[in-house]
Amino acid sequence: MYFEVVDPVHGILRFPPFVRDIVDTLEFQRLRNIKQLGHTSSVYPGVNHTRFEHCLGVAHLVQHFIGILERNSGKCIDESLKKYTMIAGLLHDLGHGPYSHMWEKFVHTGSDKNWKHEETSCVLVGRIFEKIPLSECSKEHNRGVLLIKSLILGDEETLRTELPKEDMFLSEIVSNPFCEVDVDKWDYIMRDSFYLKNAIDIPHDFFKLFQGAKISFDKEGVSHISYHIDDLSNILRLFETRSKLHREVYQMPFVALMEILVKDILVSAEANGFTLEGVKLSEAHQYPEIFIMLDDSIIRVIQLDGSPKLRGTKELIAQMHERKLYQRISHEGDDIVNGHDRPGLITQRIDLPKIPKNLPVHIDNVGNFFQPFLEERSILTKTIEYKVEKN
Repeated sequence: MYFEVVDPVHGILRFPPFVRDIVDTLEFQRLRNIKQLGHTSSVYPGVNHTRFEHCLGVAHLVQHFIGILERNSGKCIDESLKKYTMIAGLLHDLGHGPYSHMWEKFVHTGSDKNWKHEETSCVLVGRIFEKIPLSECSKEHNRGVLLIKSLILGDEETLRTELPKEDMFLSEIVSNPFCEVDVDKWDYIMRDSFYLKNAIDIPHDFFKLFQGAKISFDKEGVSHISYHIDDLSNILRLFETRSKLHREVYQMPFVALMEILVKDILVSAEANGFTLEGVKLSEAHQYPEIFIMLDDSIIRVIQLDGSPKLRGTKELIAQMHERKLYQRISHEGDDIVNGHDRPGLITQRIDLPKIPKNLPVHIDNVGNFFQPFLEERSILTKTIEYKVEKN
């Protein structure tokens, strides 16, 4: 009996029964309350989809893509490796904090300047599989947990140790450090554009590029996922679309200004003594039992706190609700740096995505591939920068 989920983007998603056990954990259910696009809904009110359905979508696409690779390459992939790769897709975003990527910027204002959400994803993966066995054999269970974590982190050193050369292509399915074409992008671009609808013109047919993918090998005999040369234009369009979404949606000025204000709210709350059971917000990722209580409701929790020290913080919250954002005073300029570069002046730098140099392309049934780009190419050559001044 399959575990089935009805998804507005991909239709009916069918998973093995054990996936239900993973989905019904506190660690995963928390994702229902973390919006995929953070404060983008301040501009596009209908964009309220969450990390929960995105992770289900990625897991579904992992299964689908593995099937394509098997058919196109004439290879039977080990069932346990397929299972671990699908689980990595399911759990890759467990470590996101409230408001998604904005939370990382907030954490970096505290003592942990290098924290990445993938690290906490792996901690929570460990918690889940302390309760749910991957195999009756403890050695295989431990190997499975290690592979899932390594696939999430993109830990090439561990993957090269645990996987034979012919299976290294599995590291390029969920999050692809080699050429950045992966099912994570496949899902979030489809999902985001589905909810944006007419707000932004996004082509969809470039996703057929995945249909022509196959397993190929480099000169050292290491396997990679390569794409048919006829789909090269679709690969370029994929990155152009991603760039357009960053420019017109994810990092548009109003959204960026809202995120700056929300970050200031969190910094102010922490500076004025707000904690969760004695733990600072910027250090919550160090305490998994606290972190799994964190979601997009955190500002409401701060607002309901009775401490008189939070009066200034609550004024910022009111400013946020009334959409009284910091005023944007200039655009572009080479002398701008990230963050607060002097009192009363806030800066934000937006770096747009690039086409990576490692782009494996094959021709029909040829077993190897070549790389058409030898160095990174910018889709847009200029960086968008702007300054804003507090009211």
